[in-house]
Amino acid sequence: MILVKSGMLKYITINLLNKLIMKKTIYTLVIFFSCANCFSQTTIDLKKVLFEIKNHNFYIDSVIDDRQELYLGVIEDSSNKKVTLRFENSTATTIKHFMDATLPKTDGSVPITLRVHHLIIEEAQTSIDKRTARVYVELYFYAENGEELYKVVHYEDQIFPVSSLTEIFETHEQRIRAALEYCLLKFIDAQKENTTHDLKKDGILDNGSSAKEAAPFETYIPLGKWFNMLTFKRVMDKYNEGWNIAYTGFLDTDKDFIIPFVIGYGQSKSKSDMVQERGYRSADSYVLGFGFNGLIKIAPGVYVDLGLNVPVGIEVLRDLEDKKSTNFLVGLSANQGVKIIPWTDFGIVIGAGIFQRWQTSKVINRNFGFQLELGINF
Repeated sequence: MILVKSGMLKYITINLLNKLIMKKTIYTLVIFFSCANCFSQTTIDLKKVLFEIKNHNFYIDSVIDDRQELYLGVIEDSSNKKVTLRFENSTATTIKHFMDATLPKTDGSVPITLRVHHLIIEEAQTSIDKRTARVYVELYFYAENGEELYKVVHYEDQIFPVSSLTEIFETHEQRIRAALEYCLLKFIDAQKENTTHDLKKDGILDNGSSAKEAAPFETYIPLGKWFNMLTFKRVMDKYNEGWNIAYTGFLDTDKDFIIPFVIGYGQSKSKSDMVQERGYRSADSYVLGFGFNGLIKIAPGVYVDLGLNVPVGIEVLRDLEDKKSTNFLVGLSANQGVKIIPWTDFGIVIGAGIFQRWQTSKVINRNFGFQLELGINF
């Protein structure tokens, strides 16, 4: 009996210890992941750098944040780590304090409600050696009775060298202030154009028109992503077989014709009986490709590839007596095809197409063929 009680006591003690250890482990993990989440976020605040607005007849009575995503954006910090950027206080509170300092309430001034529909910070590599930092803002101005007076959107862009992550990170706040200043000045300009500088408290302007009629507006377009690609291309036609390696860099966009930066090197070898008919045993060519290449996006990650290039290089010939000679090559080449590029930081690129080429070859100066492409984007 004593042994049974001792065994039960031991079992209960071990069970309690296991539960206690498990609880502490879970608590430690929760603290760890909470801290990790905190470290992945960065806060900013708007500096009290004022700009002058003369003879203003309104003040910002309240600011309402209508955004679905309450953070400002996901950007890279000075250590190349992606962080979520937020205001130190809420967006509405931060902008209200900024507006109070810029537009203090005075006797007779009209209260205006400001609604923030979008406030987005972005940054991305946008050329082979440049990065673009951007703030996009969409604001609506309302009268005291709820009448919409004006709406405005603005992109505040700034170009930096691709390596200037620290400077970009430290100047996001400046671009937010510049974007807010632009929106305020546009609202004031709309008053001057449509009224005698006196907003009525019922939301209607002096001549019976609304300032919103004069407001240009455009939808938000995200900052494009820069792609780097290294590709290997297998080239085949009736008379030759060869290969080409190339670097391609381009800024992705949904609305414009994309013109990439391309540099490539290729080699081909003649395989037809036409070589012997022209008096040669072999003919090899080595060319660099220069010219125009364009991409048209037809779906996310799928592009039509169009090109017009001027291949320049050397043709190495061996005649039937095995005597070696060289010939300068220059020509004109067109290509049409399809590329599949995954929208990831690293992925496999696949392409296929046809080409037409004319060049100053002593063996074959006109041909038509196919090309298959495989590579990586990074």
